[in-house]
Amino acid sequence: MEAPTAEPAYLYQYTPGSQPAECAAQSADPDATIFRSVEWSPDGTMLAASTDSNALRLYDLNGLVTRYSENAALNATLAEHTQIAHGGPLLSYAWYPYMSRHDAATCCVAESVRDHPVQLRDTGSGGVRASYAACNNKDVLLSASAVAFSRDARSIYAGYAGHIARFDVQRPGLPVDLELTSPSRRSRDGMKGIVSCLAAGAMLACGTFGGQLALHSAGSGLRVWRVPDAYRGGGVTELRWAPNGVHVWAGSRHSRSIVAWDVRDLRGPWAVVERDCLTPQRMQFGFDATGRHLAAGEMDGRVAIHDIDAPERDPVRLQAHADLVAAVSPHPYYPLLATASGQRRFGPAAPAPANCVRVWSLPAGYHDSAAPGEMTRLNQFMADCMSVGALRGFKHFSAYIRSREEIVLRVFKDPDNPPRSDLVPICSSTVHEHLHRVHAGDETKQLIAGARGRLAQPFDVSDASLAADAQGVNFLIAGYQRYRCPYVWLRTDHERLVQLDAGELLDRDAPVELNTINCWRNYDIRPWDVIVEIVCYALDPWPENPFAIDYAYFDKIPIEERVVATGAMLEFLRRAYLRRYFCSEILLEDIKRLQRQHFHCLNALREYQQSAVVPRD
Repeated sequence: MEAPTAEPAYLYQYTPGSQPAECAAQSADPDATIFRSVEWSPDGTMLAASTDSNALRLYDLNGLVTRYSENAALNATLAEHTQIAHGGPLLSYAWYPYMSRHDAATCCVAESVRDHPVQLRDTGSGGVRASYAACNNKDVLLSASAVAFSRDARSIYAGYAGHIARFDVQRPGLPVDLELTSPSRRSRDGMKGIVSCLAAGAMLACGTFGGQLALHSAGSGLRVWRVPDAYRGGGVTELRWAPNGVHVWAGSRHSRSIVAWDVRDLRGPWAVVERDCLTPQRMQFGFDATGRHLAAGEMDGRVAIHDIDAPERDPVRLQAHADLVAAVSPHPYYPLLATASGQRRFGPAAPAPANCVRVWSLPAGYHDSAAPGEMTRLNQFMADCMSVGALRGFKHFSAYIRSREEIVLRVFKDPDNPPRSDLVPICSSTVHEHLHRVHAGDETKQLIAGARGRLAQPFDVSDASLAADAQGVNFLIAGYQRYRCPYVWLRTDHERLVQLDAGELLDRDAPVELNTINCWRNYDIRPWDVIVEIVCYALDPWPENPFAIDYAYFDKIPIEERVVATGAMLEFLRRAYLRRYFCSEILLEDIKRLQRQHFHCLNALREYQQSAVVPRD
């Protein structure tokens, strides 16, 4: 089993001297607000922009991203979804790594505001979900200058003046760990000064305004080195891990360079990219979805897109704004680029500000090795996976959406006793609250009232939780754009399911060899084809029907949800039946039974709606 080669999904195609992109969206009514940073959400549907007016503006771009994926016309105005105001300067923020608009619990950001504890904010309402405070040895509240989530989303890291704290996301309050970056103020050891930026990867990368960099890992302390004087400028203000996980890129204010370091050899810079940043403010940069291109803003309003694999190639430059580009954020999945402009200007001769946030559609051409329409097929495959991830009620498995490119398939080891988190309704019923006022039959009342119940804890789809799951065999189905083909990874039970040749070592990160995946490029393979093979691969003996229905689940959910859930399940079973699997006859019987239940519930709900008498308060 060999891991797929991470080739870039696209290369920027442009003609020298021409405009290499078009503006797909722009924030309305540019004003005097100076934008400090801009960042796409991990699922690529929202955009967060911080301003010098102590606010975090959130834009909903799900419609624009959907139109782009469907090759529709792009010309929109960025309308604010939420604006979160603060009582002081917003110093740093970080999206929850597994944020998905389909799961409201994951829609949040961690923020650090001057003279405030670190707070977890809801992106829908702007409210505070939790606060995390760190104090020094004199019990004085520390003000975090940088925050970052750990890769497994279980911890929040915060950087202070002389301290680094780690908070447990599920335990608001004091930090789990609070470490000094230097033994004492007079000591020359360790990392001195204010921690200006953090980047979480295999290790935690830290930077300071004094021009120092450090790698922090649990139990091993700090590995500190200093940026050479030629690139140091006024201190490190931006850190990014390259997608390959071994290179850390650092940008400094008052510097003309962005410097990369190979964490395996810190004796000198691994690569240097030229970028004018002769200003004291932060200038953000970022990597595209392939990890091959680095986009960075410049002081003349342009964005430079550098090809990291071909440093001799001149960068592509996009005239994005009329003023300094303070922030650049490439979309995590598509060739879309978000930019924000603004800098402080003083004096009567200062020009009128025209700051705004813009989203650019970059021209992208697929490699010649990619078959025509291959990426469109991959997008359709993942869209079908999203529809499967929204279904519940299977006896042998359950699917969970983790991101726009990933779903987790959990095959139950004991289908007769599935985990509780897979047997609960998505939301609570409101129909039974007025049941005593309904003039309906006893059967209808009993059908509606039987759906009461409490919600259980939702299934955690982080890598650590998947590996520790003892009740299911977990698979990750992913359609990463960089691979141009779906792949499946096994996350548990490697010793039982992976067959190794004599002397072969177990590679837990290698994709599973499946016939459906191997044939995807040449045949019309759908997600349900892959699911059939996965369920038969994980269970011994094979089930007679991999898509067997757990009717007890539908009996436990509210009736209004039951009508929708059974209708969605019927559509899925119809598609599966048309594929003519070995279990087609059993599938047909399930379809007939589920149809009867669907229309029975539909009639009961209609009877309730027609006979309910709810007086006004």
